[in-house]
Amino acid sequence: MDDKWFKQQQKKVGKTADEIAGLLGRDRSVISKILAGKQRMSLEWAKAFAEALDVPISTVLEKAGVTDEPITQQLIPGFAESDAAPFSSTPAQADQMQIMAKALGGARPGVDVWRVKSQVMALGGLLDGDFILVDTHQSERARAGDVVIAQLYQRNGTAITVLRRFEPPVLVAASADPAERRVYVVDGENVVIRGKVIASWRM
Repeated sequence: MDDKWFKQQQKKVGKTADEIAGLLGRDRSVISKILAGKQRMSLEWAKAFAEALDVPISTVLEKAGVTDEPITQQLIPGFAESDAAPFSSTPAQADQMQIMAKALGGARPGVDVWRVKSQVMALGGLLDGDFILVDTHQSERARAGDVVIAQLYQRNGTAITVLRRFEPPVLVAASADPAERRVYVVDGENVVIRGKVIASWRM
């Protein structure tokens, strides 16, 4: 749960916990419990947060750390079709992931562990199941040749997360599969870079 992101977004759009809770007719204490990780972020609450914070529901679920759950992937098409997703570790894995992330320069806010879910960057050395460190603070500083995480916004309100190499102004795959060779033009509206891959490892 990235509670700092939620609080920053609330401040950015000028929404209070009372206003968000009010969308579902609940008390603001529920918002505090969700952000503190004491209550699970349900899809119902994710929709309320998305509406209040003016962001896609996919972003809310990512920041809440529930994107690996099967029910989420079934109900939010963008996640089922994504090339990568934030990694939700078990308590046993958490320490190991923190040690690895720290060793690779990821022990700072805005740098998250993700897991590759496709072969779209296989020729670039990233295979399905690999772990990657994504720096969200470098999303606007991506340069030619950088591997990035981007979102493709759909008309139905969902967003597909893609892993691609940035060759301004487009995103390209590194795959032998002709079906994955489509390029996407980064326009800051329909196709938005969300973070830069700064490290990867395989276990």
